Amino acid sequence: MRRVMPDDKTLRCDCGYEVTATDEAELVEEIRWHAQHAHGIQFSVEDALLVVLRSQLDLSRASSGTGTCEERGSEGGSQ
Repeated sequence: MRRVMPDDKTLRCDCGYEVTATDEAELVEEIRWHAQHAHGIQFSVEDALLVVLRSQLDLSRASSGTGTCEERGSEGGSQ
């Protein structure tokens, strides 16, 4: 089952690469592809989901004023 995300989501890797997806499954696959091809790291689906969860937690912290934001909706521009 594919979970639809409310807006397109963009995540940025520390290397500067950005990944944008409209749903969680697409985001996970893009994260896994980038990790393998850019960094030689084989992420499992679970590893990629942890990246998504961490970015959501970072977003939550940023909105409460206690952290940095690495995720935002597509209306925020490119990262």
